[in-house]
Amino acid sequence: MEILMKGFSVGNFKSFNDIQSISFATSKITKHSTHIYKTKKGQYLKSAIVFGANASGKSNLIKAISFSRNIILNGLNNVNLSGHHFRLNEKGYHQPGIFQYDLIIDDQEYFYGLAISYARGVIENEWLIRVNDESSQTIIFYRSLNDQSLSEVETAYPKKGNEKFFSYLDDFSSDLAEPLMEKTILADIATRAKPTEEPLKYIKRLYDYLSDMVILFPNVKYHFINEIDKLYEEKHFYEKILNDFDMDIDSLTISKEKMNLDQLFSQMDDGIKGSEFAFISKIASNHPIAYRLGDQIYMIRKENDGRLIYNKLQIDHGNPNNLFELADESEGTKRLFDLIPLLKDDGKSRIMIIDEMDRSLHTNLIKQFIQLFFEMHANSCVQLLATAQNTNILDLKLLRQDEIWFVERQIDHSSHIYSLNKFKERSDQDVQKDYLLGRYGAIPFFRDSFLEKDE
Repeated sequence: MEILMKGFSVGNFKSFNDIQSISFATSKITKHSTHIYKTKKGQYLKSAIVFGANASGKSNLIKAISFSRNIILNGLNNVNLSGHHFRLNEKGYHQPGIFQYDLIIDDQEYFYGLAISYARGVIENEWLIRVNDESSQTIIFYRSLNDQSLSEVETAYPKKGNEKFFSYLDDFSSDLAEPLMEKTILADIATRAKPTEEPLKYIKRLYDYLSDMVILFPNVKYHFINEIDKLYEEKHFYEKILNDFDMDIDSLTISKEKMNLDQLFSQMDDGIKGSEFAFISKIASNHPIAYRLGDQIYMIRKENDGRLIYNKLQIDHGNPNNLFELADESEGTKRLFDLIPLLKDDGKSRIMIIDEMDRSLHTNLIKQFIQLFFEMHANSCVQLLATAQNTNILDLKLLRQDEIWFVERQIDHSSHIYSLNKFKERSDQDVQKDYLLGRYGAIPFFRDSFLEKDE
């Protein structure tokens, strides 16, 4: 049962004005065949790496996914809409922000998206459409809100035999209560329905896929790393990867100190303490987990008496009597502790989304991480979307042409996304050199006026 990202589109969000899209659809390239995932419907890329100058809009692409995902799962009332439209368009505040996911679910293509009003603070449109073939689509649901705040929902499904589905849609029809103007139909159905038949089961699976997304920003303070069945197996996995990366680490150890979970979360900001504590407590009650808080990693598990306790992960650099904590390590080592869990296959269909993937890492390390990603997820339905600055990754021995994307600022200061593949480069082309020469755009240009001297 697989789900794949085929593409993502965004418009009127931060530096994106007109609709811009990134795609995991494959081209006719045959090199790096292990970088694709084959289905009965077709084949799709397992990665997309985005390059561009500073302030080009690379991070805004990741923010658009994170922002829209938060709205989809938690509602508009859980996000800050202020200043998120394309502010250089005078009409942008009164135009909708648009976000759409193109997904393959069990060999069937679906479009799911929404349009939000920044000015009114409501969801104006929401849609889930199944693509049957090139000329046929089925509207699973399409929601629209008019200027009088009256909502209409349409579907191609007959009411007979789908009474339960229609009862959920009816809640979003006519004169909506304010909470439902801020909530998605997808989340409402997924969290209330028992998905046993189409279309409810596909709605639930899409919701779960979005919930399972891993989105990493470079300065995230709190990070749920992963679930682990056995603490020591997870420890050995970290040790193996760190050894492959030659990080001068002999072993990892788990401190003997046991602390109650509420003591750990006392360090958190009051604004997120409650929700984060509840989330982690729920997961750790079922499985031990690894969790990063600031510059430390904790192993959280439930004791036989029901108490949730934690131990620190410590690092042995050759002297077991003088152990290090993650806070003592270099920024590169800390970054690796963020990335290593993404290499472990948990059997789920998911996409890993990383902003500034190469931050604080040596060229050889980030190249090795990318190679390990393909090797360790060779047979799994896992994809990677990342932004990067290190031009040494622009290597066709490492990536396919259709895996490389660029973001460039336009004359109107909006961001434009495009693929290297449009240049039809040969597989032996030195794309790093050509990129730095400006052949593909998306590089910084420096004004020399500050060097000019007054005469």
